[in-house]
Amino acid sequence: MTHAIEEVGPDLSDAIPETFDVCDNCGTPTIQLSSHTCPDPETVDNPTREDLDARINNDRYPAQETVLVIRSTGQRSYAYHETNENDNPLCPVDHKKLEELPRAEAQAQRYAPCQFCQRIRRANEEVTSQ
Repeated sequence: MTHAIEEVGPDLSDAIPETFDVCDNCGTPTIQLSSHTCPDPETVDNPTREDLDARINNDRYPAQETVLVIRSTGQRSYAYHETNENDNPLCPVDHKKLEELPRAEAQAQRYAPCQFCQRIRRANEEVTSQ
């Protein structure tokens, strides 16, 4: 059950998992009870380095904040994830090998912000700043 935070909106730490699922095959966040088809790797464009650089340059959050990156031996992830108050990923990314880094260090290693995390964080700011 989602609970209100100080009567201004839902507790996002409860609302996110109640609302979204993550596809086990491709990691795409999906709305619960919706139909989902994994993207075809042949038709999905990977972000260009210019796209990722633009995301880094437009990241307005403090450089010293902790973010999470996925370290794996397979395909390298290009996104870093925001954390909640418990240092867990803000979005429903489900990965066992998350490593904490300061935002500036993640950016220096060519990681860009997770767009889903940033949308959640902005929505949370809008709710709590009312």
